[in-house]
Parts: sequence; C-alpha cells; structure tokens
Amino acid sequence: MILILNDSNMYYELSKSQKKIARKVMDQGLLNHYKKSLSDVKTLIQKWDEGKFATPKEAYLFLYQTVNDNDENISRIYDRKGGSRWVEVMAEQLHVGVISPEDIDDFDEEVRNTILTWSGLYKRK
Repeated sequence: MILILNDSNMYYELSKSQKKIARKVMDQGLLNHYKKSLSDVKTLIQKWDEGKFATPKEAYLFLYQTVNDNDENISRIYDRKGGSRWVEVMAEQLHVGVISPEDIDDFDEEVRNTILTWSGLYKRK
C-alpha cells in the first residue's frame, strides 16, 4: 500500500485483488450515475408534459443545464483517474451517493476505512 496525500490529489495503490473489487464497484457507481442523470432528465420531461414551464425555451435551458451539470460531475469524478486514484474515485462516489457503504464491504478493512474516511462518511467507534 502506498498512500500519498497533498492539496488536490489522494493516491492509494491497491493490490491486484483489491483492484478487481474496485473495478466492479466503480463500474456499478458509474452506471448508477448514468441512471441518476437519466432520471433527472425524465423528471424535466414530465414537468414539460404537465405544462410547468412557461416557454419551450425555458424547458430546453433547464434540460440543457441538467445534462451539462451531470456530465461535468461524471467527468470530474471519472476522467483521467488511473489505478492509484481509484480509492479517491470510490470515496467521491460514496460521497455523492452512487455507491453505498455496503458496496465496499468486500475490500480489506484498511481500504474500506480509507474510502469511508476520504468520503467524509467514516464513523469513529
């Protein structure tokens, strides 16, 4: 395990077996992120169908902003994140709610506690 923290980056080198678990967790988190984004769009479409927007322009701008915000969040979390940043990715996924603490149960205790700590969800006993 290698742990490096500085102002903007958190690096944690996982073992091969832990990387296998991480890939599965991160992939599920990304799928959940996509589902959340599509749900946000669906909600806006329903509001449009119910006549809750004053104009088509207003509806379109809300739709555009929603897609753009979700895309920026997905890019911020997942883009250019190599293996040494996977713990950081999972901590962010946990923080935004696209994975749960139960999703990281298969990790070694040290890795799990690091993810929880970095996500801000760690509860000291």
